Formats: sequence, structure tokens, C-alpha cells
Amino acid sequence: MEKLKLPLGAEYVIDTLNKNGFSAHIVGGCVRDFLLGRKSDDYDINTSALPTQVKSLFDKTIDTGIDHGTVTVMINGESYEVTTYRIDGEYQDMRHPKSVSFTAELKEDLSRRDFTVNAMAYNHRDGVVDLFGGIADIKSRTIRAVGDPYLRFTEDALRVLRGIRFASVLGFDIEENTAQAIHALARNLTGVSCERIYVEWKKLLSGERAYEIIDEFFDVIKVFIPTLVREDLPERDVFMSLTPRHREIALLMRLGADGFRDCMRSLKTSTAVREYGAAVISRPHLPMHPTDAELKLYLISDNDEASLGAVEIMQAFGKTAPDTLTRLGALIASGHPRRPSMLAIGGKELIALGFRGERIGQILSALLVSIAEGKVENNADALVEYVKSVF
Repeated sequence: MEKLKLPLGAEYVIDTLNKNGFSAHIVGGCVRDFLLGRKSDDYDINTSALPTQVKSLFDKTIDTGIDHGTVTVMINGESYEVTTYRIDGEYQDMRHPKSVSFTAELKEDLSRRDFTVNAMAYNHRDGVVDLFGGIADIKSRTIRAVGDPYLRFTEDALRVLRGIRFASVLGFDIEENTAQAIHALARNLTGVSCERIYVEWKKLLSGERAYEIIDEFFDVIKVFIPTLVREDLPERDVFMSLTPRHREIALLMRLGADGFRDCMRSLKTSTAVREYGAAVISRPHLPMHPTDAELKLYLISDNDEASLGAVEIMQAFGKTAPDTLTRLGALIASGHPRRPSMLAIGGKELIALGFRGERIGQILSALLVSIAEGKVENNADALVEYVKSVF
């Protein structure tokens, strides 16, 4: 088997541990991605060495999770998390073990992991260590829990969502018993923090099987987005033609801007996520074949990105012509004025003409409309003369 190409720092950490009599491997997602031919930046190292022993072997370490066996080793400015093989004690809050105990056995450490494709280890000496059928499941493109799926998902409820996220992103199917456990224990997600849920949800939306997974596990999605109804899921081709964040907006457009804000607020997303989605939903609809003037009028706002996003969604749903988004993008690239700051004149010139207060803003807004309608060009002399004659 071809060797997994590791960062020099990771190789150094593993070699140092091995030379001092300890077992050490890269574990988890990096091994999975290596077997799939995918790029990975996830180089977690697990070892039989205790945290104190790890700290004694390297010049610079940080106690990032010492109680759970994790020490960060710094090599040439790069950080590598090194965690002692461990056995989790009884879980509390369906998320975290009450205690952990360290072990020298790699098998015991891997057996506590979520899915077989994530329960493999690797170093150059041993190659891929696969004790739970991860290689076979990669070949058959299957997500399968390690051991009893009901136990795995009861230990950590977030695994319910991680399972369908992996299926979406990797393009895998979910093994029958694992899928049944996901449906049965979906309600446990109510005990998981919204922030962690939203991270997994965003990744799920970006997956190549996002549509199929949302459709099959709609009951799981409704646990954390209860306002969603199945009728909101568009046809597959429409949904998958959208960028991930527009997939989310398309699913929730029925809620309106305020409803979208409320939904995103319940998931504790950033203000930027809430306001972008609300702006897209608030944008008016365009005709099927908009004129240049209609596109220019449509662009009059302070949010080009939201305008483009709204048209992307309209176009996907067949509500406007296939070239509308391209035409809109060309107008933006041309520098067509759509905000007062883009006009060739501003408040200074209007004050010189005798205007004051709110009237200045009203005139600048009216000038944007007049330019879009082709009544005047955006140059200073023409605009001044136009203001004199019209206002």
C-alpha cells in the first residue's frame, strides 16, 4: 500500500514516541481521507504514552486537554494534538464522558470511536490499522457505527447528526442498523448545543448527497429546525444547483425574512448569517426576461451579494431566465451606480444648489432611479443640470 504522506512535524512526533518505546499512530479522519484519495489537514496523533511522558519528550508542549489525555506538541511553529489511548467512562449529558481512563491498547481506544471509517489508525511501520472493517466500508461506501449504534449514539448524541453529515459529504449510504438508530435517537439532539449542531448542518448542506440525506432523514433535521416542512424541499436538481448557504435559504424561504431570522437565532448563528439570508428573502422577484432597466433598478440597494443570491435562487427555481444572473453580474462588474456613494455628485453639490437635510438623501436616491431608467448619465455636469431641471 502507498504510504500516507504526513507533515514532517507529525512524522517527527510519531518517530520520537516510537523510538522511546511507545506506540503512536495518526488516527481518524486523516486515515479515512487518505484511503479515499481526499486531502486532509487533520493529523491527530494517539499514543500509549501518558501525558507526562509526552511532555518529557518534546521541548514545547501545551496542556490543551490534559485531563482527557491531550497534549499539544509544537514543532517548528506547527501544532499537533497528541492524545493518550483512552477508555471513556460513563457518559453524562449525552455528550461527554464523566471520566476517562488511559490504556496502552490501541484497540480499546479505537473501539470507542463513532464510525468504522473513522476508527482506523496509521503509521509508516504498521500501515493502516483497521480493526472494525473501515476499509471494507470505504470500499462499499457505507457509514456504519462501531459496535452497537444505539450505544454509540446514546453516549454522544451529536453522532446522530455526524453520521448523516458524513454520508452527505462523502457520498456514502448509511448501514441499516445505524440508520434505524439515527431515526430512533434523533430527539437526543435537543441536548446538544446549537453551535455544534449548526457546524454539522452547514457541512451536511455542502455534501454531494445533501438532498438524499435531508429527504431520508427529514425527521432528524426537524429536531433542530422544527419549522421546516417536507413541502419546502424542492426538486433535487433545483436544490443541488444552489450553493450550500443558498440551499439553506431555499429550504426556509417560506418563513419570510423575520421567520428566517428567528430560525437562525434559535440555532445561535452569527448576525451575518441571519441578515444575509433575510436580505436574500426580502429581495423582490424579477420578471422572467427582465430588461436592462429592470436589472439596474433591481440592483439599487446596499447589498450586491444579496441581490446575486436572490437571483441565483430565482433562476434555479425557473422564475427568471437562465442568463439573468450573468447579466446582473456584468452590471455589477461595470460599476453601474446602485448606491448614492457611486454617484458622480453628492451632498456637497446638492448643498451648493440650495438643498438641505433629508431632501439631499431623497434626491440622491431619485438620481439612482433616473440613471437606471436612462433619463440621465452618471457624470457630474449632467446630474447637476438634471437636478436643476427636475427638483
